[in-house]
Amino acid sequence: MKKVLTIMMVLVALTVGAQAQSYKSAIGLRGGDPSGITFKTFINSVNALDFVAGTGYFGHNLNLTVYYEWQKPTGWTPNLDWFVGPGAHLGFWNSTYQEEYNTNITMGIDGIIGLEYTLDDIPLNFAVGAGPSFNFTSGPAWYYWNGGFSIRYVF
Repeated sequence: MKKVLTIMMVLVALTVGAQAQSYKSAIGLRGGDPSGITFKTFINSVNALDFVAGTGYFGHNLNLTVYYEWQKPTGWTPNLDWFVGPGAHLGFWNSTYQEEYNTNITMGIDGIIGLEYTLDDIPLNFAVGAGPSFNFTSGPAWYYWNGGFSIRYVF
């Protein structure tokens, strides 16, 4: 019961006092795990979808990861926001790992928490985030920690 109450309080805190974002969408590159092309778009003033298409598990697979993020200003400095949210991934192991894991599919759920800074004068933003990843299919581990750094063009 305490866990449910805590989760509900966090969700309410994320939506109360929301402030409109300074951009609608952004596209760029993400380094880390997963690495690749990132596209983030806001579906309202505090909720965004963040897509990452590229390699996962340190280059051993090709995948798509999607995060649903709640984003709010940190209050520390203008244009610096924090975000948190759940996600999911789906991908394919490369041929070496297909044989080792007896499957070519990788899928699971993810979480992310991080910081994002959007520049005023140049249409760029920077984000750093990390979180857990749980695999439903076979692989090197059913659980691991991932994270990365994104640079995006804002439009």
